[in-house]
Amino acid sequence: MIHFRYHLLTLVSVFLALGVGILLGGTAGHSWFALGEQEVLTRMEAKYDQALKSNNDLKQQMNRMLKEIEQSNQDVIHLMAMRYANELQGSKIYYWHAPELNMARISQVMNSVGIELVPYKEKGALIDGPLLLFAPTKPEWLSQLPEKSRWLHVEQVPLTPASQWELLENVQKLLTEMRIEHEKS
Repeated sequence: MIHFRYHLLTLVSVFLALGVGILLGGTAGHSWFALGEQEVLTRMEAKYDQALKSNNDLKQQMNRMLKEIEQSNQDVIHLMAMRYANELQGSKIYYWHAPELNMARISQVMNSVGIELVPYKEKGALIDGPLLLFAPTKPEWLSQLPEKSRWLHVEQVPLTPASQWELLENVQKLLTEMRIEHEKS
């Protein structure tokens, strides 16, 4: 059988070793751990500063590109005005659009080529020019227009210069057809 003293001596030595381990870990290991922690923190701050700088550079580059795109769009509008000014200058075109659509860009394009845009009310009077419809679907009241009425349905407001150019091309064709019909009658 094992004596009580031996158990007591074993317990004391275990607690003594635990105390020494805590003491050494708290004093000797603390400076090593703090240095490693500081090094990790310094690297993370450097990466964060680099990411901020990169983000600011990208924002500036994006702003420059947006300005260039806007300038290109203005140049295209100017080219459209030169191309269609003689043919479309002074034309009156009625338009109707779904309430949620923004027509500012199209108005600018049409005005640049000399087209007078006139808003059309659903149950308005007879119209003496073509009607542009800007809506995802054709409105129900469209079937109530007289047969002679000419209209062009555009599902989405053209935002790109290419689609705006295509719209002007279609408007020009519609006006030409109307002129030919008018000359025949």
